Amino acid sequence: MPLPKETIPGEKLFAADSDVYLETAHICIKRNTAEKVFGAERVVLSVFYPKDNTFMVAPASEELFRTIHKASQQMLKVKNAAGDQAISIQELLLDHEIDGQNRNLLFVIEEELHILKVTL
Repeated sequence: MPLPKETIPGEKLFAADSDVYLETAHICIKRNTAEKVFGAERVVLSVFYPKDNTFMVAPASEELFRTIHKASQQMLKVKNAAGDQAISIQELLLDHEIDGQNRNLLFVIEEELHILKVTL
């Protein structure tokens, strides 16, 4: 029997309604969406554009993405038993003073280019 998550007294549990959401300083991606964009890859390339407040991520095998966007490499972590994925963005939230509150995120998938664009 799984133990309940510890919570801060008075804080409500977050229930995501979106396939992409922010939770505990991680961009979380539901399994089906992650498979569409990343396939079986666990290493991704990411870049943040503060002017548009846009976080973009693609599989590490997309060399064109790395070249065009001067992207950095990160690990795509398995979040839960359902196979959802997560990318840590704690440093990005702090550096750009972005609200780190757990919430659903707007996103666009460019399937042909294997890119996920997320608005923070």
